[in-house]
Amino acid sequence: MAEHIGYLDLHSHILPGIDDGSRDWDMTERMLEAAYRQGVRTMMATPHNYQGDRKQDNEKIRELCRRVNRLAQAIDPSFRILAGNEVLYREGIPEEIEAGHILTLGDSAYLLVEFFPNDSYRRIQEGLRELVEYGYYPVVAHMERVNALFGNEKRINEVIGMGCYLQVNCQSLLGGFFDRKSASLRKLIESGKIHFLGSDCHNLSGRPPIMEDCVKRLSQKLPKECVERLIYGNQEQFLNKNCI
Repeated sequence: MAEHIGYLDLHSHILPGIDDGSRDWDMTERMLEAAYRQGVRTMMATPHNYQGDRKQDNEKIRELCRRVNRLAQAIDPSFRILAGNEVLYREGIPEEIEAGHILTLGDSAYLLVEFFPNDSYRRIQEGLRELVEYGYYPVVAHMERVNALFGNEKRINEVIGMGCYLQVNCQSLLGGFFDRKSASLRKLIESGKIHFLGSDCHNLSGRPPIMEDCVKRLSQKLPKECVERLIYGNQEQFLNKNCI
């Protein structure tokens, strides 16, 4: 797999003024430049989507994404931004998608779903099963924050076996040698149980785009084939709108 295709950042808050991410167009442009320097060539814009939040209308997000995409194309014609949401789980998500209040990732069957850290496993399992039954490919956002999943390999295997996928934030993989969370996540990557990385970038200081930093760290710790599968193999399937 050729590295020149660049990285997929599945989770970002790059759109200006829509959530707690980029505050304005100047910040968005600088975040795009930073992401590009970090090797990102496809970036999912995934603003938070909460129940009843009228700001999260699909057409507003699509228009913002079109404008941000023009900024990305000015940096490099190969750099593109796709529209999506980070959806806080609640009942009735399929109906909200149909009504135009939730975006899937790049108009695919993939859906980035966020759970509260202390949600019960029963709630997570039942919610994901509902989405799978409606034909979606749920991707659990920053799974390392979900206490009912992280550290429980049996549950992780069950969720994956249902037809779901797991996304990890780059920052969580940058810990040092004695960082137990990073070590646990690397083991999951090595066994093929983490499917996507996301910067979850919100700004340029506390939560910046750091994809290349993460990939370099993984390449130091893991076999090359594991990293390539995560970074390039899964990206190819996602961009072709295929299940992994």
